[in-house]
Amino acid sequence: MINQAYVQSEGDIWKNEHQRITKSALLEIIAKRELLLAVNGDSICGCIHLEPMSDSMFKFKMLVANPVFKGIGVGSILVKFAENEAIKKGAAKMQLELLVPTDYKHPDKIFLNSWYTRIGYKKTAEHDVNYLDPGLTKLLKTDCVAEIYQKIL
Repeated sequence: MINQAYVQSEGDIWKNEHQRITKSALLEIIAKRELLLAVNGDSICGCIHLEPMSDSMFKFKMLVANPVFKGIGVGSILVKFAENEAIKKGAAKMQLELLVPTDYKHPDKIFLNSWYTRIGYKKTAEHDVNYLDPGLTKLLKTDCVAEIYQKIL
């Protein structure tokens, strides 16, 4: 579900061989109890990766809604749940990173910028994509920047 969602939303950004997450990396996140799920009966509606950055700051990433449940608020529920979990663990601030193409306006990134702003996140910085992960540039089809958003919890 995760890789498929990213192919649909970011397939024009990444080279064809790129996967958002490998099985081994996903298992590591699960083992650290950092993957939060939204479920409905036996169906996984979506997920979000909640990762500590320090005692007082967490970040979320890999926010994915199952296409079957997309557009009904799964993302909002997951972000709110992640924020509440971070608060329980002592966080005062949440961060997220958005990969944005520089040579064209990507519709999903425009939507996410607007949505994150609406739910209280402020863009605090913009970095070269290698800030997120050294060597990331070689996996991209197009030039991008990493936009950093933060919210006081």
